[in-house]
Amino acid sequence: MSPLVCQAGVLQSEFTLIFVEKDDSLSYNDSVLLINIMRWFALNTVTDQKKINYINIALLVTFLLMTVVQLIVSYVPGASKLVDNYVVNILLSQGLTILPIIIIFRYLGLRVTKEIRLKKMKVSNIALSILLAFLLRPVLNFVNAVSLCFTNNETGEMILDISEQIPFPVAVLLVAVLPAIIEETLFRGVVYQNYKKAGVGKAVILSALVFGLFHGNLNQFTYAFVMGMIMIYLIEASGSIVSSMIVHFITNVIPVCAIYALPALYEVLKSSVKIYEELGMTSMIEMIEYNIGDLSLTGQEWMRQMMEESEKIDVNIGVVIMNYLPSAVIFGTLAWLVIKAIARNSGNWDRFRVIFLGEDSVPVEKESKGPYTSESTTDLDEMEGDSSLILLTIPLMVTLALGVVMIFVYETLKMLPVLS
Repeated sequence: MSPLVCQAGVLQSEFTLIFVEKDDSLSYNDSVLLINIMRWFALNTVTDQKKINYINIALLVTFLLMTVVQLIVSYVPGASKLVDNYVVNILLSQGLTILPIIIIFRYLGLRVTKEIRLKKMKVSNIALSILLAFLLRPVLNFVNAVSLCFTNNETGEMILDISEQIPFPVAVLLVAVLPAIIEETLFRGVVYQNYKKAGVGKAVILSALVFGLFHGNLNQFTYAFVMGMIMIYLIEASGSIVSSMIVHFITNVIPVCAIYALPALYEVLKSSVKIYEELGMTSMIEMIEYNIGDLSLTGQEWMRQMMEESEKIDVNIGVVIMNYLPSAVIFGTLAWLVIKAIARNSGNWDRFRVIFLGEDSVPVEKESKGPYTSESTTDLDEMEGDSSLILLTIPLMVTLALGVVMIFVYETLKMLPVLS
């Protein structure tokens, strides 16, 4: 008998197997090498469809866990007190969100940086991403205002509650830093990067839809859905998920800064009134009272009162369009120009045009340009994807259905005076 010994070599990330005959039996080192080769093939022969199936199952498991936690909080005596602590609440929510990532990476042997496109960015693109986050504010404000015609401001109320419990740096960590890293890694990283193998269009819609539904209420769903799609355009333009993490962080940190800063500003104005009284500057006092109202409240009480009064204002879709749409169109156009600049600066503009604008493929250089390398192809096949791949598997359909039902139930219960 002449057993075969496998020797493995890595050439351009692919194993080349060389079979060499030997007269003696397998040595210990040969056996270890053979086992490692078999393990490599076991981890690297996971099909795209199998990846998608695992992702969809993991999403369903996470959504079910979140639903169970919500039911426990709602109906188990004493459980609500634990989750009323926003530190525990947010850590629990983000922990459940990252569960699919742990499952996928551990059992499918996936490399984090490869799966989520964690790549270096040029300093200029980082600056453009920061600019983009501020340009998108009017667009997201418009979307948010449209949703407020039908529901309440969930984010503002949540952050206001958080500001009464925890200091500002902790709030930034919980509300801005953790979601920017964890949610982008899951939804724009693992989910979108695998979904797009079935076609970019379907991947954009489905990943953004799942992202929105995971927020659990109509107000956050609307702008999370829009934001999810914009983030994908940004990632494809920059070639790195770092860009969407930056925008996500700034988008979340702006309202945190506002809700912590405005009560402090109120206290400063209250203190200034005493100075104006001593100086006899009644006009300044009248102006402050006209703009901020009651001066006998604390900063937190004033902020909550302002928010409650704003919710009483009857806003219709016509008023929203008239007041918010013009700025959304202007700044949205500027945001698009920034995304285009990022794509050009990253060497991804030709590819971006192909996969999102449907233009004909154009030849691009495939040589490496260092750590900020552009993508290697501009093939229309990437836009169309593999038609044999199925995204809407049963677990994903159940997740989407449960998400819609949960939002409907949540919004319905809020409208019932007896239960509110």
